[in-house]
Amino acid sequence: MLVGKITAIGENAVSQKDPIIILFGEQATEDLRSVSIIQEFEADKKEVTLKPGQKVSFDDQDYTILEVGSLANENLNTIGHVTLNFAEVPKEDKLANGIYLEPFKLPELTVGTTIYYAK
Repeated sequence: MLVGKITAIGENAVSQKDPIIILFGEQATEDLRSVSIIQEFEADKKEVTLKPGQKVSFDDQDYTILEVGSLANENLNTIGHVTLNFAEVPKEDKLANGIYLEPFKLPELTVGTTIYYAK
């Protein structure tokens, strides 16, 4: 399991109109920070390989992984970047860095929320 903690939420990071959350690690640029949620990992973090059927949890809010994009695991493990999609998996044009989750509603997030990957 990989555990991240939200350290910042950009002013344009969460929109009820677009059911996605863009996460980056602490090294994100200022431009990215305005539209992203920043997460940090422990120094001795373990790499994770996410697969459909596993869980991603935001504190005690559990979501099931439906699909994992081809670049999502690598980017999450190296730079803390992934796009979480709270919508049905499209037949085409899936995000390479996307993780598609259900239920199809955004979680409640605050600075300090803990994210558990592959719980």
